[in-house]
Order: sequence, then C-alpha cells, then structure tokens
Amino acid sequence: MATCWMPETLSFAASRVPENPLEDVHCWAHFEGPSGRVIRREAYWDGGRVFRVSFAPTEPGVWRWETSCADDVALDGHSGTLEAAPYEGGLMLYRHGFIRVGDDHRHLAYADGTPFFWLGDTHWEFAYGERWDESNHPEMSSMFCGMVDRRVAQGFTVYQTNLRTDFQGVNRYWVDGDLEHLVPNVAFYQQELDRRMAYVANAGLVNALGIAWNDSILAPEAPHAMAAAARYLVARYGAYPVVWTLAGEIAGYNPVTRETLINRWREVAKVFEDCDGYGHLQTAHYTNERPFASYYQDEDWFDFTLNQAGHGDFVVAEADYREFFAAHDDKPFIEGESMYELCSSLEVNGPREITPVMLRRVAYTAIQLGAAGYTYGAQGIWDNVWDAAQFERDAMMKYLTNTFNRGHVTWVDAIDAPGGQQMGIMRRFYEDVDFSRLVPYAGDAGSAVLGRAKPLASIAEDGSRLVAYYSESVRKPLSVEGLTPGAWRLTWFDPRTGEFGAPEDATIDGAWTLPEKPSIEDWLLVAEKA
Repeated sequence: MATCWMPETLSFAASRVPENPLEDVHCWAHFEGPSGRVIRREAYWDGGRVFRVSFAPTEPGVWRWETSCADDVALDGHSGTLEAAPYEGGLMLYRHGFIRVGDDHRHLAYADGTPFFWLGDTHWEFAYGERWDESNHPEMSSMFCGMVDRRVAQGFTVYQTNLRTDFQGVNRYWVDGDLEHLVPNVAFYQQELDRRMAYVANAGLVNALGIAWNDSILAPEAPHAMAAAARYLVARYGAYPVVWTLAGEIAGYNPVTRETLINRWREVAKVFEDCDGYGHLQTAHYTNERPFASYYQDEDWFDFTLNQAGHGDFVVAEADYREFFAAHDDKPFIEGESMYELCSSLEVNGPREITPVMLRRVAYTAIQLGAAGYTYGAQGIWDNVWDAAQFERDAMMKYLTNTFNRGHVTWVDAIDAPGGQQMGIMRRFYEDVDFSRLVPYAGDAGSAVLGRAKPLASIAEDGSRLVAYYSESVRKPLSVEGLTPGAWRLTWFDPRTGEFGAPEDATIDGAWTLPEKPSIEDWLLVAEKA
C-alpha cells in the first residue's frame, strides 16, 4: 500500500548494461489515477542493468501504470496497479500535498489550497560537504541530520540547497567527472545524495534545489552536461517535494558573459519543465542587483521570483520592493538571500557582523510589502565551516575571511545563533494573522535611502485586520485609511520572543493614526475588529 505524496519505487532490468545510459535508454512510466490524472515519470539508471521509476501518488485510490521504452524491449510494456492511501501523519507537506502557486498569484499554497509560508534555510553544500556520520556539536551526533532536525523544530519549511556540481573542479556526479561521456556516478547518489534527499523530505521540508553556480555552464561541454543532469535529477528525485532553482546567481556579475549565462540556463530550465510530470515549481536564484533582477520574469516556466537583496553591498530599501512589486505583480516573490546572520556585511563604510535585528528588518519588510516568504542563512553553514582550523588549511576559507566570514564563524556557532529561532517565530506569527489575506498598505512610503521612518502596514482585504511592523528606525507616525469603523482590539507582538502583550481597546472611525511602539526595539502591532 502506497501513501499519498510519498514516493514508491518500481525496479526493472534492462536487457544489457548500457554504455551510455542517458543517451542509449529512454524509458517512461505513465501513471493514471482514479480521477483520470496522468503523471509521466522517467526511469533513471541505477547501475548495471537496473532502472527504477520513482512515483508519489497525489490522490488515494488505485493507480494504473505502464512502461514504454523503444530502446530496450526488456523495459517496455510492463504494467500493474498501485493502491494509495491518504497520509495520516502530522507533516503539513504530506497532509496537504506538494506546493504550487496560490490562486491569488501572490502567495504559495499546498496542493489542496492551504496557504504555504516559505521559510528557508541556506545549505549550499548539503550534498556532500555537510558530514553525515560525525559532528563536533555537543548536542548533535550528525552534522547533517542535526541541522535538519533543528530547523524543523524551529519551524522552517524549506531547505534551499545547491548540488555544486562545479565546486572547486570536483565533479562527483559523473563517472570520472567526464562531461563529454555522461555516465551518472550512481555510487555517489546511492551512498550520499539519496539519503540526504530522503532525510530532508521525510522531515517535511521542501528541497529548493539548484544544480551549480552561474559560470559553470560556460565550458563547451557544459550546456549538454547541465541539461543531462537536470533530466537525471527529475527522474531520480522528482517524486519528492522539490522546487527547482536552476543555478546560483544565474547571470553572474560579468557583463561580457551575462547574456550567454541567461540564455544557456534558460535551456536547462526548459529541460526541468519538460521532464517534470508533477509540474513542481521552478525559479532561478537571481543575482544581487538594483533594481532587482527580472530577466526571466515573464517566461512561462518561471513560477515565482527568488530574489537576492544581498548582504550590505546595496541598501536594502523599502522602495526597491515596492518598485518591483509594482512592475511584476503576477507571480509570488520570495526574498531568497539577504542579511545572513553572522555574515560580515559588505557596506562601503566598512563591514560589521549581521545581527538578528538586521535580518529581522529585511525579513519583516519583505513580508509586509507582499513577499510570500523569506530564506534565512547563517555564516558558517552556507560556507560549511567545520572548525576554526579550517580557515588556515583551506584556500576558500582564507578568501571568506577577507569578505563574508571575518569573524571565523563555524557551523556550530551558526546553528545556535538566535536568528533561526526568531525566523520560526516570524512564520508562526504570519500564519496566526492569516498572512495570505493581507495586502500591503500603499500609503506614504517614507525614505528609501535613510531607512523606514514610519511603520509598514498591511491590511486584510475586508478592512477587519491590520498588521504593522515597526523597525528600530521608526520614529514618525503612520495614518491609515480603509479600516472598518467601530471597536477594535490592539495587541503588541515581540519578534524576539514570540510573545503577545496585553490587548488594548481602541475606536476607529475614518483615518487612524497608529500608536507609538512600546520601546525603541522593533515591534509588530496587530489590530483586529472587535
């Protein structure tokens, strides 16, 4: 008996061991559900004569399946049935189904329409750099599993990852790293990547997965290799809850190669789109630009924006978000990389350590202005620093010491940093106030250069609820219109602790000036019609 939204694997034997499995064999399985939905899944080569099909039923009942393969008669014409039962556990992802674009085109939702709040954590080296069998954290026996478990406990919903097939010239994904004769290195998949993908999925997290970094596609053989990798990844892991993020900082920062990178990665995106029978969401990890990047915005395969506001080399201003939303209001927006905690900022006045106050300001600003979620990151995790000695023995760490990691932050420091817990508090807060029904208030925007001088407000469509974020820099009052007249109840919320204050009564009739915040720290105000 299969379980809805969780993968089952069918195995088949080819008539021979293929010399080039990706080019020599194209085997597909077609699954038809009780409602008539058809899902097409490609078989992936798993070594020797073995081909497997991974499939997750999307509704309970009997599914009928059949294989087709013109390249090998031994793989062609198999058929059978698979009965699926509803998921009865406690994980939201399997209770409600894979994520999609919400009906309002501003937010994300589970398959059944339940709103989905994207709260991501950044793990660029999850595929191999993060250690599975050891840990130097006193409370964790596994570096990899311990971090997944901690983020789940804190309330994260997404693991934002990258396979880094290009990292330091080491390619674990093809036999002998040969990008011309593409034979998947199934030993690496079986021994390392399979268990990591499964652990993330079984924890109830969406894996937002990229292949590599931008300029890895510039080599002559790379476009074909990246397209082949996309096809193989969809076949092997496409029945998991995934989002395809294509590649890191797609366009790069060299104007000479910019258009080449954009165009070549677009072709890889089309492979993901064509092969994915589930229609998993797809996006691209954008470059850090002002105005915000938008080079794929109007393309059909591009489902939502994964922005990067950066770590201090640009001002992260309210006006940048408002301008982007005004120009591109038809797809959800995620702030996908900004103000990683403990990172050394890149400000022109000199670097400083990014604090929870700084990351809260960006995260809450993005959500209040219409973002569907935020990806957190912590220095020491995204750059995968095992211990302080690594800064002396690793050339890449020496580079980071002079840029992003001047404080010699390790993963142990990072996983215990307070910002992760506070981001979980943020997610629970917005779910409690029904975030998908809030609309950014389009009143006086304040200064885009000097920081927010007034609170940032969002209001329920029916005028019965207001949520306002007061950053530390708020000094002036905000007057709003459009609230339902009558008796209201006001409650202050502390984003550091997750605690609500005692409710206060208020009467609103016409334009209403928001009250001053309780102290100089950042706060949120929730006002609801009584």
